[in-house]
Amino acid sequence: MNRLISKRTDGYSLPFAILIFIIVIILSSSLILTAYQKEIVIYRVILTEKLVTNANSALNILIAHSEKYPYNQEIHLSLYDSTQDSVILSKEQWGAFDILQATAHHKGQKKTLSAMIGSYTQDSSSLALFIPESGKSIALVGNVNIIGNCKLPEAKFTEGNVEGKIFTGKPIKSLIKTSECILPPLNENITKLTLNQAMDTYMEYDSKIVPIDDFKSDSLSVSFIADSTITLYSNKRIILNKKILKGKIVIISKKSIIIEPSSNLSDVICFAPYIQINEGFCGNLQAYASDSITIKENCNLTYPSVIGINKETHGNAKLSIMQNSSLYGIAFMNITDEASKSVLNISKNSIIKGQVYSNSYTEIRGAIHGTLYTKKIILRTNSSVYENTIMDADINIHKLSNNYIGIDLINEGTKGGVIKWIY
Repeated sequence: MNRLISKRTDGYSLPFAILIFIIVIILSSSLILTAYQKEIVIYRVILTEKLVTNANSALNILIAHSEKYPYNQEIHLSLYDSTQDSVILSKEQWGAFDILQATAHHKGQKKTLSAMIGSYTQDSSSLALFIPESGKSIALVGNVNIIGNCKLPEAKFTEGNVEGKIFTGKPIKSLIKTSECILPPLNENITKLTLNQAMDTYMEYDSKIVPIDDFKSDSLSVSFIADSTITLYSNKRIILNKKILKGKIVIISKKSIIIEPSSNLSDVICFAPYIQINEGFCGNLQAYASDSITIKENCNLTYPSVIGINKETHGNAKLSIMQNSSLYGIAFMNITDEASKSVLNISKNSIIKGQVYSNSYTEIRGAIHGTLYTKKIILRTNSSVYENTIMDADINIHKLSNNYIGIDLINEGTKGGVIKWIY
């Protein structure tokens, strides 16, 4: 009987041992596989970090020495004297800004970083106000507040009286130096942002042209990293109503562009003789006109926005930011006709956070939190026009964010940095 039981036990033990062996093998394999997968994940993380570090380092080199590198050409760099680590750099102009791109390669893997770059940051020497020497003082009327370094005519500020209204602001305590007789010229890269130049660039080079009448979609998003520029074009007026447009998109009209508040724009560029942004619009864009730009009431042009006029013909132009509107970025007026009476107007309760330039007249009844370069400053009332007069204005560079990055308006050779990363 005992022998029988023993034989039965021996008969069960072999399959049981095999089962245990299989389980051990499975568990061991699982542990090895888990460890292997973990190693793969760790390797991928390390590789990604290495690629990002390499791309970021190369991008910083490009930012620091951007002027040395040509537009629209690939630059190949080897890193660490290694054939396995390399970076491809490229630079292209996007309106007033640059788009820089760095693609890092390592053992067949790659990572691309792309950023929008500006070339101005404020420092202790940055000016709040520049008006060329004219032999005349600048009259202050009403509640005027000016904070920051200034370059002004030798006669500096005086307290004025306009139609019975006198100066009621605080004494100006800014550091004031005598200005040169001529306003520094606008950066030539900015002066080239014209309708004619846009026609040559975006209607011929590296662009997919879509007649506006054929564009039936409500939305369009174009990547800066890989895609070609999409150009929406018309010989007639363009009305952007209930459109969502983002990224590498240029809008060109040979007549005018009207932007309704129902549209959502981000990073696009507009070119036309006349551009109007209607009441209540919110978004960021670059808008360049040859005759007129009007920002209606209660608009909010977010960072980084640029509005500017380059007028190459005779006659007057106007750039108007109407009441209760705001612009975070740059506004400029560049007029070639020295006899022109063109005016850049910043209306009551409106505000520009950033940089303002006008080689003609500027009228400010609102606020500039940043810097103003202007050839002349005027005040218009119902009865008259007063030159060299500022009324009820706030110019304060100290209210401009330390993180602000703009553009090198007057070829100072300033260095900037990343405005925004592009994914």
